[in-house]
Amino acid sequence: MKYLMRFVLWIILLVLTSVAALYVNSTLVIVPFVILSFVALMPRDLLKSPRILIWAFFIAISLLLVGFNLNASGFVVTGVGSQVAGIGVGEVIYKINDMPADSQINNNFSGAVKIDTNKGTKFVRVNGSLGIEIEPVSTTNLKFGLDLKGGVRAVLEPNISDNETIDQIITTLQTRINVYGLREAVFRPIYHEGKGFVEISIAGGSKEELRSLLENQGKFEAKINIEPKTISGLGSIKLSRVYNFSANNQSITINGIQHALQETFELDGILFRFNTISQNKINLTATVFEGDDIRTVFFDPQRSRIEPTGDGYSWSFSVQLSQEGAQRFAYITSNLDVIPGTGSLSSPITFYLDNNLVDSLSISSTLKGRAETEISITGAASDQKTAVQERAGLQSILRSGALPTAVKIVQLDTVSAALGTGFLKNAMLAGLVAIFGVVAIVSIRYRKIKIVLPMLAISLSEILIILGIASLIGWTIDLPAIAGIIASVGTGIDSQIMIIDQALRKESDAATVREKLKRAFFVIFGAGGTVIAAMLPLMIIGFGLLRGFAITTIIGVLVGILIARPAFGAIVQRIIKD
Repeated sequence: MKYLMRFVLWIILLVLTSVAALYVNSTLVIVPFVILSFVALMPRDLLKSPRILIWAFFIAISLLLVGFNLNASGFVVTGVGSQVAGIGVGEVIYKINDMPADSQINNNFSGAVKIDTNKGTKFVRVNGSLGIEIEPVSTTNLKFGLDLKGGVRAVLEPNISDNETIDQIITTLQTRINVYGLREAVFRPIYHEGKGFVEISIAGGSKEELRSLLENQGKFEAKINIEPKTISGLGSIKLSRVYNFSANNQSITINGIQHALQETFELDGILFRFNTISQNKINLTATVFEGDDIRTVFFDPQRSRIEPTGDGYSWSFSVQLSQEGAQRFAYITSNLDVIPGTGSLSSPITFYLDNNLVDSLSISSTLKGRAETEISITGAASDQKTAVQERAGLQSILRSGALPTAVKIVQLDTVSAALGTGFLKNAMLAGLVAIFGVVAIVSIRYRKIKIVLPMLAISLSEILIILGIASLIGWTIDLPAIAGIIASVGTGIDSQIMIIDQALRKESDAATVREKLKRAFFVIFGAGGTVIAAMLPLMIIGFGLLRGFAITTIIGVLVGILIARPAFGAIVQRIIKD
């Protein structure tokens, strides 16, 4: 009777949860409510079991990681055109001219437009379309793929379009985009009328993020200015040896070779540019580091930091250099003077990306003539989100290296979801219907309500924990991931039925319930191991859809055999005692 009352109460909670899920337009909300309601109705002595506590712990952590937002409203700005000032990417827009943002976004306006955002009401003057791209505020922290959420797409035209160059561009951009954090990216070479192009589609993100990563060729240089003194046009530069030179108003002669103003030349593997000459000194720019000198870009908290400052946030990260680059640094700094009272050398080191100044840092006098293999790059931004993006963008470009040739973006647009959130909602409903169908069959087979409830709660908890792990590692939920979840939950139901059959089996040797469950778990762990062994080749050497399916399936199987199945065994053991 007590189990019947619990079942009735649980059904009431499930109905209320379903209504709430429809209200917030997220079927996924049903999962945690079903699990939590079952835990609330669980016998108190069962909550003392270590297996149940571990299971409950992972449920709680998964709820926090998935981050269900029941009050999600408004639309996040993912792109802003040049017409609208004062609205930034990441802001949440609730209304435009007191109307829902999605119904007004494509209208043409003339004059002042009222925009209600999470940062207050703003008025902008627009003549035509707003040029704002928006997407609904997410109800969870989960990342969804192109087929479910949509994203952005770009088509690149390289200056050189042979097959080898196209392959190098794709390899470099794959590294760059993955380091930046835009996980799911699809690259496709396109050849048309003798020209080669690269098409890139990325789930989520914005046009601005994609443009900033693609438009940079990634040519990195670190330069230091030196000013050797001259007497009557004669002077010297100290590198691996002393190089004497003569200079006049238009040229410099070193090693018998004459170089004009703004001309570049090389000494000891260091590229110099002759800038100017004055009465008693000349000005040269030396390139001490290039992209090929970067060995490691550090991402750990000790060497990659973001800190608040008085008027914003500063960011920094360290880079490990080659020994050759460090030696060039030592040669050049040995020609600098120490500025009295400052502890700095007479010239800073400046960093350039694609010939654009990125950073300029003073050089400590203690580094004069030293072969320093680790340098720090810094920057500043007005807010923390911008600081994170700027640091991540530069880190990803330096980590991936330079493109083999310059590229031009010939097309950049938004990709609508092929299946959309409607498919996800229908998939969740279909999954729940399938689970309830299994539960109905199990109910007919065993005719015990107290067995049905745990099976349903355990199966749903596996889905929740898998989603929690996906949120933790930033894994994208797409069609292969959904297929992997279904496959792992399906094997989980088989294992649960095996546990129930073993526990209820009447045997002549009078085996205890614990002994029966040990037999069941021996088979379950063996079956789980074979599934993982079958998926490992797909995960290691697979690509695209196959790799995503394999990883999700392995995660699901591990969640089942290490967390969910032991908890279900403890529940069944408690049920048999009643």
